[in-house]
Amino acid sequence: MVQAFLSKNKEMRMVRFYVWALCALLLHAKETPSEQFLQCNAIFESRKAEIDAQLQRLQERALTLQSLQNQTQSLLDQRSAKVVEREKALGVKLKELEDKQAHFKQAQEESEKKLKALIAKNEELLKEIKTASQSKLSSTYAKMKDSKAAPILQDLRPSQAAQILSTLEAKDMGKILAKMDPAKAAMLTEMLQKGPPFKDPPKPPPPPPKKSEDEE
Repeated sequence: MVQAFLSKNKEMRMVRFYVWALCALLLHAKETPSEQFLQCNAIFESRKAEIDAQLQRLQERALTLQSLQNQTQSLLDQRSAKVVEREKALGVKLKELEDKQAHFKQAQEESEKKLKALIAKNEELLKEIKTASQSKLSSTYAKMKDSKAAPILQDLRPSQAAQILSTLEAKDMGKILAKMDPAKAAMLTEMLQKGPPFKDPPKPPPPPPKKSEDEE
């Protein structure tokens, strides 16, 4: 309030000075300075209320503009604060998502490792079971007479027969092959020479259909 009062008094003095200067220029040059002063002062006093009202309106406009400026700045500050808060909240959520993603990736990698270890363990177990079964089967055929083992192996798929024969001793294998059909024995001998893994040979193509008498 004191600052506004002093500012208003300063403005009034400046207005008074300009009015006097303008009156001095407009008044007749023959008049004495004291007469000019009195006339200018009378003019100023007569329009003092009008000038004061104009100054009051100017001050009100200035205050209004200042108030609008303060309100605008306050809104900008509030919006800026909200933007900062939102950025912080988004940063926290982003960090949470990154942590969850990293935890999920780690859990997935651990699950994959456990699964691979379980698969490897199962494969090893199956291999041991297969080896034990094969050993037991080989022992069974080794105890059988060659005359009984030969027809059984001859009826099996070549790959199965070759797998069983490969686990027998050479003398037992020779006795069994000697009791088998020569063609089958020759095929199995060739497969045994190549070694595992044993695969069944491709099946021969079917014979062509017989032609009828009319076609001939």
